[in-house]
Order: sequence, then C-alpha cells, then structure tokens
Amino acid sequence: MDAIAAIHRRTSVRHFRPDPIPRQTIETLLEAAVRAPNHKLTEPWRFVVFTEAARDRFAELRARQRLTRFPDPTSEEARSATDKIRKETERTPALIVVMCAISTDPKTREEDYAAAMMATANLLIAAASLGLGTYLRTGSIMQDPEVTALAGLEPGFRIVGIVSLGYPEAEEAPRRRRPAGELTRWVTGA
Repeated sequence: MDAIAAIHRRTSVRHFRPDPIPRQTIETLLEAAVRAPNHKLTEPWRFVVFTEAARDRFAELRARQRLTRFPDPTSEEARSATDKIRKETERTPALIVVMCAISTDPKTREEDYAAAMMATANLLIAAASLGLGTYLRTGSIMQDPEVTALAGLEPGFRIVGIVSLGYPEAEEAPRRRRPAGELTRWVTGA
C-alpha cells in the first residue's frame, strides 16, 4: 500500500488478534521511524519493544495506574476498569516505547521532540501500510518510575509515546476528520 493510502487508512486500534508480529516486521517499522526529518541530525529517538513477559508487566503497571483514578480503588467499578486495561494490554502482541533526548538547549529540545513525534508518525503509517494496527498512548503512564525502569530509560531521555502494535481484530473505518480545506488559509502575497 502506498504512503497516501496508508495515511488515509490509518486509525487507532485497541483490539488485536493474538498473532505475534515477526521481529523483522518490527525492525522494518523502526527503520521507517528513523527516516523522520531531524534538524542537525541529532537522532534524538530511542525505542524499546515490549513483548511477552515485558508486555505483561506493562499491563500490570497500566492497571495499577488506572486504580489511582478511582476514589475507592476497591470498588467493583475500579476492579472492572483495571481488569479491562490489563486484559487489553496483555492481548497486544507488541508495544513500542518511543523515547526522546532532552537537550539542555530549549530550541534543540523542541526540535528533537518534534522529530521524535515525526518518527512515531512514520512508524504508524508504515504499520498501516503493512496491515498492522496501532494505538499511540501518551500521558502520565510515561512518567511512572516503574514504566521508565522497565523501558531502561537512560538519563537525559524521556518517554514521548507508547505504541500498541498488532494485527487488528476487526477492520475499523478511520475516524472522521474535517477536510483540510476547512482548516487552511492560502497566502499568495505579502
């Protein structure tokens, strides 16, 4: 599938078939990721792939974090929500942790973050082109000390996203987007 078709087809997928993803396929996605534009070629991105036991440990950490959202973590509602998160994560064949260098220079730090997110977009589009589904997670889970330890986060780096990866359980239509024409202003003279 070409890049334009993959971009239009791509959507967030939460439910995956249990089929494992060959390591070579994941390596292909990561090679696409590192082709992202990057000012001054700092190559600020790093990746960690969770599968099997590491994925299951991440599932436990996600479930534990979800409990913190409930006033009564022992309630049926809390237990149900955490079980759902745990099972959803355990059924995900692979997760890719995307990390980014944290430069001391504010301009470079901003450019590097943008580059890491463009690398993530490349990965998502490449996955769609191969028939894989993805779901990009951001938020407080990325700062959880046990998650950063599991990922082996090095000093001077931060996690910028965690991508769930697998073969979609069912085909999903992409979510509606406003046409670009409604969001674009053309300037032809100054």
